[in-house]
Order: sequence, then structure tokens, then C-alpha cells
Amino acid sequence: MDLDALRFADLSKLSTAVADWTAMATKLWELESDARGDLGGKAAKADWAGVNATVTREFIGKTAKEFADAATEATSIGNILRDTHGELVDYKARLNEAIRRGLEKNLTVVPAGNGGFTVTMNIHPDRAAKGTTVPEHTEDDATALRDEVQRILEGATESDTTAAQALTMLVSQTPYGFSDAAYYDRDRAADAMKDADRIAKLLGTKGDDMSPEEFDRLNRDLAKYKDDRLFQEKLATTIGPRGLLDFWADLADPSDGGTLQRSRHDQLGDFQRNLSLTLAGATQSDSPAMRTWENDMVKLGEERMQTRGSQVYGYQVMSNLMRSGDWDNRFLNDYGNALVATEKKMKLPANYWNGGLPPVPKSAPAVPSR
Repeated sequence: MDLDALRFADLSKLSTAVADWTAMATKLWELESDARGDLGGKAAKADWAGVNATVTREFIGKTAKEFADAATEATSIGNILRDTHGELVDYKARLNEAIRRGLEKNLTVVPAGNGGFTVTMNIHPDRAAKGTTVPEHTEDDATALRDEVQRILEGATESDTTAAQALTMLVSQTPYGFSDAAYYDRDRAADAMKDADRIAKLLGTKGDDMSPEEFDRLNRDLAKYKDDRLFQEKLATTIGPRGLLDFWADLADPSDGGTLQRSRHDQLGDFQRNLSLTLAGATQSDSPAMRTWENDMVKLGEERMQTRGSQVYGYQVMSNLMRSGDWDNRFLNDYGNALVATEKKMKLPANYWNGGLPPVPKSAPAVPSR
């Protein structure tokens, strides 16, 4: 966000949007209560038979839940907009106050093009009107003003950008419905996405060369965010299908014998479960990014991947990460059909994918066959 955009921002429309979404959420929660208690309650108690006992009852249940998801999404949007509005109002006030204090020392802040700005003398003493006393300032005063304005603009930019990212991800997760992701403020949504980006970079750059301390923090973060919709999708799409498979294949490779495997062997099962829950939740998103992720993951099943000491198929690696969580049915069907087709093409036994797999951590359940 550049200097003038914040300095002269008209935030009234954003304030109106906050009020509109808050009112919308309130109304939707009222409808949700009616749908759950009246529509859903009567359907659950009804003594139906035949098609009505299955198809109709299920349809009514899903319809009632849609009201809850709609209310949740509207609430999340309203909360994010409310926090963003409050933060931008604060940043705007701080910017104008900083500029005012600068003028008291004969310093002014002016745009410099390309979103930049410069701090310069407001009135040169040689050009001041006769009898006018020009306030004095030091180089440190100019530097302090520049740094303060820069911090304010960076904060406003982060607030605006992360809010836009969170809102975009929320509405893109369910193009034909409503998201059940609940966020009570912008900070939580922004933190979830930042942490997902940090973790994805850690997995992609260090992988199983991370320190035991980094692994411990990673495991805690996955446990913390395993049910967070934005975190799930951001992590999955940032590391990508191939990056994820490469990481897990190396981590579970028994021939590695690295410090991490020796020192955290008993924690690998919990880590595997937390990662599985995160990825399963990510597949519940219907965003274009996750559709692409799922398609690419299925395609990678037939590929062989080289670890430090062995080669494994993508199916062998990914199946290790699909034991826990509520995976999207469409993805499971596509994955299972592709796996069976590969078995037939390669004339493999049905339990082939259990052979040559990376070892299962001590506290994890056995790897299932297809």
C-alpha cells in the first residue's frame, strides 16, 4: 500500500461492508436455528420408509447443514472485514499523526513514484517568507520519520494483503456451496496462512535434515492447525504433490539413519497422523488449486522416486499418508481407480504396494493395502 492510498483512503465503504456482513450473518444464524430445529428435527423424528427414509432424509439433513455453513462463512467474512477495517483506520490515523509531527520539525513526506516515498525539508530556510521562523531538525529526525512511515505502510499492506488472501481462499474452497471454516478475526486467518507457508518451505528445503527441535515445533504446529481449512489448503498447495512425496519418502527411508530418525523415532507416528489429518482436510476444498493438486497427486502414483537408499512408487509413499482423516470421496475414487489400473497394467499382485514401502513408525498403524 503506497503513501497516498493509505493517507487519503475512504474507508467508509469497508465500514458499510462490515455492517452488511454482520447483519447477514445474524440473519443466517436465525435461519440455521430454524433449519436445524424445525426442518432437521422433524426429518430426524419422522417415521419414513423406502426412498424417503434414505434419499429425502439425507437431503434434508444436508440442506440444514448448508444453513450452518452459510452462517459460518458469513461470520468469518464479517470478522475478517471488521478487523481489517479497524486496523486500516488505525494505520491511517498513525500515518497522518506521523506526518503532522514531521511538519512541526519542518519535514514532509511526499510520494516518490512506484509506491515509494521520500522525507524532505518542507520549507527551505532560504525561501522562507521574511520574518518566518523555520523549525529545525536533525538528520536523525528525518531518518526516524522515514522509518516510522515505512513501518506503518508495511503494516497496512500486510493487513490488506492477508485479508484479501484469506477471503479469496474462503470463497474459493466451495464454489457451489459454503465453507465451514470459522475465523473470529483476521489475525488468526493470517497466522494460519503464514505458518503454512513457513512449514511448506521447511519441508521443501530442509526435509528430514531439519533439527529435532525444528521437528518438534513442526509437529506441534500441525497438531494445532490440523482442523484449520486455510492452513490445510495453503500447506498442501505450497509444498505441492511432488514436494510432499519427496519429503515423506526421505523421512521414512530406513537406510538414512539420520539424527532425526534416531532421536524422534517414537514421535514419527504422531507426526504422520497430524500430517495425514491436514492433507485429508485440504482435499475437502473444491478450489481450482486443490483440484489441480489432487489430479497431479494421482498422476504421480506411477512414478518412481529415488530416496537416499531405495526407490519407491508414488502410490507407496502417498498411501502412507492416507490412513487418518476425512478424505474427499472424489479424490479417493480417482486415486483408487488409478492405483487398480496401474496394478492391472503392471500385472502386480493386489498387496504389492505393501512391499518396498518406507517403514511404518513405531506408534503408527499398519499400512493398509488398497
